[in-house]
Amino acid sequence: MPKTFARRYRCFVTILATLAVSVCFLGAGAQAEERTRIKVASYEFGVVFFYDENARAGMAPYLVSVLNEMQDKYVFEFHETSSRRRYLDLTSGEVDIVLLESPTWEWPDYNVKFSDPIVSESDLYVARKGQSNVASMFANVTDHSLLAVLGFHYAFGDFNSDPQYLNENFDVLLRYNEKEVLNDLLAGQGDLGVISAGFLAREFERNPDLRDQLILGPADSTYDLVSIISDDAPISLSEFNEFVAKLKKDAQIERYWRQLHGDVSG
Repeated sequence: MPKTFARRYRCFVTILATLAVSVCFLGAGAQAEERTRIKVASYEFGVVFFYDENARAGMAPYLVSVLNEMQDKYVFEFHETSSRRRYLDLTSGEVDIVLLESPTWEWPDYNVKFSDPIVSESDLYVARKGQSNVASMFANVTDHSLLAVLGFHYAFGDFNSDPQYLNENFDVLLRYNEKEVLNDLLAGQGDLGVISAGFLAREFERNPDLRDQLILGPADSTYDLVSIISDDAPISLSEFNEFVAKLKKDAQIERYWRQLHGDVSG
């Protein structure tokens, strides 16, 4: 093959390859644009959503990932919110779905829809080892000082998260997250803490010696966690429930949730 022809041939092949790659990228971009975007929010809570070495982790980011893998009609995008901001974010259209919530946490006051149950969680009363009359404290929790999270809902407070209500009716110390509740409990700033089973499991994994410092009591409450879906969300309740049912049938959700909890349960 003459050198001039060979060079022209290689150039022609290169152009064809470049064109093919460009077409593929354009096709992929068009396909991605065709997928409907759904904004999904969650806030730091137990093993629903947390940071592991500055990376997002937990059931909510996991669900967003597997929902995207199982279908090509929607693109689920993860957004971080807070326990107190989540209501406004959903009702204002800032997000379309909030993962994972109990329907009893003031949501009946809003025009939203509830998915089928996805997982169940428990909030446990926890005491420091070495305290006297721990059994009595667990039997009469509201007679003692309680450490809890601002914006969270507890059975001892009739699931009313309003700080003023809680402070007026209980000896409660509100902290910004479960880590602060645990640290302040260990420091003796309260008699009992209320901490989710998932969070405790994660802390025990990080620090096995912590088990020797705590006594786990009964559950403040055990509750189903669902997705809260805006009435204006681009996905229907029935379609979202179909996705969740498929994931539950494959046991993907159960396996990951059990892995996150280790041997701690309500």
